[in-house]
Amino acid sequence: MLFRTHINTDKEKIQELFTRRIEAIFPSQEEAGKKLESGERLRVYLGIDPTGPDLHLGHTVPLLFLKQLLGLGHRPVLVIGDFTARIGDPTGKETTRKSLTNKEVKENMKNYLGQVYKILPKDSVDVEYNSKWLAKMSFQEVVELTSHVTVQQMIVRDMFQERLKNEKPIGLHEFLYPLMQGYDSVAMKIDGEVGGNDQTFNMLVGRDLEKKLLNKDKLVFATKLLVDAESGKKMSKTEGGLISLANSAQDIYGKTMKTVRDEMIGLVFELCTEKPKEWIRSKKEQGSHEFKKELAFELTRMYQGEEEAKKAKDEFERVFSKGESPKEIIEVENKGGVIQTSVAAGIIASHSEMKRLIDQKAVKINDKLVEKWDQSTQSGDIVQIGPRKFYRVK
Repeated sequence: MLFRTHINTDKEKIQELFTRRIEAIFPSQEEAGKKLESGERLRVYLGIDPTGPDLHLGHTVPLLFLKQLLGLGHRPVLVIGDFTARIGDPTGKETTRKSLTNKEVKENMKNYLGQVYKILPKDSVDVEYNSKWLAKMSFQEVVELTSHVTVQQMIVRDMFQERLKNEKPIGLHEFLYPLMQGYDSVAMKIDGEVGGNDQTFNMLVGRDLEKKLLNKDKLVFATKLLVDAESGKKMSKTEGGLISLANSAQDIYGKTMKTVRDEMIGLVFELCTEKPKEWIRSKKEQGSHEFKKELAFELTRMYQGEEEAKKAKDEFERVFSKGESPKEIIEVENKGGVIQTSVAAGIIASHSEMKRLIDQKAVKINDKLVEKWDQSTQSGDIVQIGPRKFYRVK
């Protein structure tokens, strides 16, 4: 597939780019506007550390920004932090992040590109791995790199101040992480970088390094975060699980209905979909439950297609609105008890987890609550675990 290289300098579209998902621009929105209106084709990158196997809704915010840039004729770059993931980004962490092995990193990132290509078409984005340059640096080069930042620059970060106040350790390698991420910009001679606003410090280190080492002014776009208005926490992981791009249609639809708070629906629509703002505002008027169903359908459609989204919607209505059993239900061998049967079938990972779910009143047999751990199972029983897991006993 061929993508046009014509640079679109439409001020209205650039303004939409700057306001829909972006919270801050460095050095300024004015400077970024001049570059985007100049006709120069920019290369702007997003870095993702493979610290887990799936991309979630939080990742879609900068990815959709890159898709907007692509529509203006610029070139998105994806950097998979296969080296930096082994060290661990300290951003927002109250304790030192656990380092990952090379094997763990490779396992985590094996499905990343397939998920990214659900937003950015394969031929439209350059893909880099930062081990390509970071793994080759000599100790002398690392020492030289550290000379460009001060301890005072690092230690003033809120998270480090909190750890000092609470007498929690700060690893020296945690000071090196922003330098490594910053060096990505230098290695690629990049024009710009996009990331969540919690990454602003790291992105600005890269801007400083690129200015000092290459005399090049990098643009930095800090996106808005999916932050719960009540708790103040990022919505990357929420009660009921992660909304992942790799989830099934049923899971994306069901998790959206369960985990997105009513107050968050408009924000998720604006940051994580491509629906026009006017459409989003008009739909707010129909009530939060209907508005949320619109969101669940749109997210499912984006990552699993229109037909799968329709099926997921119908199934959700049947099971949760009408109280019926799912149309498609797996059958499993009877092992005599609900715990043994569920674990043997791989529905639940362990006996202890199943016991916990029973204690939390999350397990039903034939629509009756399971009260005891030793509850038996019979052929034909329909077992429900939580809101979305069903099976029939053979």
